[in-house]
Amino acid sequence: MVNEERLRHLIKISKFDTNDGKKCKPMIQYARKDYVSMQMLQSFVTGTISYGLILVIWALYSMESLMKGINTQELSRFLITLIVLYLIFMLVYFVATYIVFQIKYTHGRRKVKKYYSSLKKVNQMYEREEHLKSQGSKD
Repeated sequence: MVNEERLRHLIKISKFDTNDGKKCKPMIQYARKDYVSMQMLQSFVTGTISYGLILVIWALYSMESLMKGINTQELSRFLITLIVLYLIFMLVYFVATYIVFQIKYTHGRRKVKKYYSSLKKVNQMYEREEHLKSQGSKD
């Protein structure tokens, strides 16, 4: 006889394993602080690369005006402007990364808790069934 409640829980477990299991694995392995810190480190690398690519594209686009306006006084001011823009870009990028991965961790953690709850319920059902079988065979 098929236990419908157990079947429902097994389907939930299977859906989690196939859909969200790999995405939620870091939520099991890491604490929130470690997970977000790891993502922030990755964001530093990707943000720096992105800013560099944006800068290169902009420089190629406005090469003619850059060549006309280059002199030593303007160059130092230009470099300071680029550094300030980099810092602003990275600040915005870090804030966005922090918010996104805090939310992602929270949602992933909830999914993992539901998964473990379903596992626990299925395990209890199996234990209850085994207990009833063992009592039935003793009689």
